[in-house]
Amino acid sequence: MFRVAFQIFRFRGLLATLTSRELKARYRGSVLGFLWSLANPLLLLAVYTFVFSVVFKPRAEGAEPYALFVVSGLFAWIWVSTSALEGSMSLIANSGLIRKAVFPAELLPMVTVLSNLVHLLFAMPIVAVAIVTGRVLGEKVGGIGALAVPAIILLHLPMVAGLALGASALTVHFKDVRDLLANLLTFLFFLTPILYPLASIAHLRPVWWLVRLNPFTPFILAYQEALFVGRFPEPTLWLQMALVSLVSWALGAGIFERLRETLVEAA
Repeated sequence: MFRVAFQIFRFRGLLATLTSRELKARYRGSVLGFLWSLANPLLLLAVYTFVFSVVFKPRAEGAEPYALFVVSGLFAWIWVSTSALEGSMSLIANSGLIRKAVFPAELLPMVTVLSNLVHLLFAMPIVAVAIVTGRVLGEKVGGIGALAVPAIILLHLPMVAGLALGASALTVHFKDVRDLLANLLTFLFFLTPILYPLASIAHLRPVWWLVRLNPFTPFILAYQEALFVGRFPEPTLWLQMALVSLVSWALGAGIFERLRETLVEAA
């Protein structure tokens, strides 16, 4: 895993260039440009808010106003899921590049991770405006804890990168990995406390433990603590995020390194 990290650091200039090119190519010819990256998350937010606060009206204390609660974790989840799914196909889609002996293949999954990170960063001002508006309207949301968000993102980055690296190498050899990953992420989305607060399922102990042991849960809880509640996450939550990120990076980079020699032939 150290070799993968070294290669990414060594070719960081190329990585920045490829990421910039990816972002420009994605929105070339588009009138709204980067704003389209926010359209899908905002639509999902509107749908979830309507369904869960109007249609079903769940009794979830600590999740009001509901739209602000959802948005505090939704954009982070979209970063994870989009990076994993796009990253899984990055080597196959750019097979011509990895056939060049001097090209570091690990940059390709990282391009998807960083380009989607840019989308997350563009979404954060919208989240901030929503939180501030909520406070102006008298809601007890947000606070100084929002200053912890950059640190949470930095700690989250190795976790997302490890997932994308491992998925990209496995997909080259097993084409159905992407479909399996898409279904797994859908399942894990509902096992992550994004649409409901963790405390609301405390009476369902088996389900509570299943959600709490979900590796994505510590990160979503940290974003919610920082953005929605407005306080700094507890030290135990930082430790959990660090452990999950370390394991994810070690597994993803390890898989990538182990399969590196066969990537060219398989792609």
